[in-house]
Amino acid sequence: MQIGIFSKTFEGNLETIFKKLNTLGIYHTQFNLTSAGMETLPDHIDEISIKKVKDTAEKYKIKLDAISGTFNMIDPDTQSRADGIRRFGVLSEIASVLEIPIITLCTGSKNPQSKWKWDEKNLSSEAWDDLMKTTEQLLAYAHKSNLILGIETEASNIINTPYKAREYLDSFKSKHLGIIMDGANLFLPSQVCNMEAVLNEAFELLGKDIVLAHGKDFTNGSELDFVAAGDGVLDFDIYIQLLRKYKYHGPFIMHGLSEKQIPGSLEFLKGKLGYV
Repeated sequence: MQIGIFSKTFEGNLETIFKKLNTLGIYHTQFNLTSAGMETLPDHIDEISIKKVKDTAEKYKIKLDAISGTFNMIDPDTQSRADGIRRFGVLSEIASVLEIPIITLCTGSKNPQSKWKWDEKNLSSEAWDDLMKTTEQLLAYAHKSNLILGIETEASNIINTPYKAREYLDSFKSKHLGIIMDGANLFLPSQVCNMEAVLNEAFELLGKDIVLAHGKDFTNGSELDFVAAGDGVLDFDIYIQLLRKYKYHGPFIMHGLSEKQIPGSLEFLKGKLGYV
């Protein structure tokens, strides 16, 4: 596994961001078009800007392993949801031009304020039906552009446990749909004391469908707080061992950290991955 990072972790323009990556010896990124001064989900294809992304990535030897396509897939505002789906179609064409194989998604929440906040309506059959309908439309784009859609468990989203993620994947059985494994996203406060069991269960359910791995950490209190890898309680030895057991060979993407925290987190992960 090679270490990568969210492009949004860095401040600056595209040239500055990719130069910083290269200087740090990080050659893999989960890219966001905001790093190129665009919208995450653009309204149209800006050919000049897209060519600049491609040329700058080649200049600094940066591999664009995935691109963010997050919008609320079960948005209670049906007009906003439809706009997200339409813009995803534009993004899928951009990803194809940039030769990015994975688009990352947010399965969403029925919370009207934020897709990252829980709502009890997420448990409803209506929410599940909306997720199925949205996914069907996104998969049509993915099939056309030969892309993989990556989803992960998120405590605030409709897909908030490995069991729900398994049910979701089994509903489609598509080679264009896979899992972003994020060890820190698998826990509730009450589960931290059973860390090895929780991690093992998640990999048993989802290990064969992992298309991307995230490397962030968390601290445990009345609520879990996400922190930089190495600053929390996640057992990275077990986590990395399981990624290898299930034959994941893709990038290990750091996020949930500030730019100032990158050197320390990078050294921590290099140690855990056995880099010389």
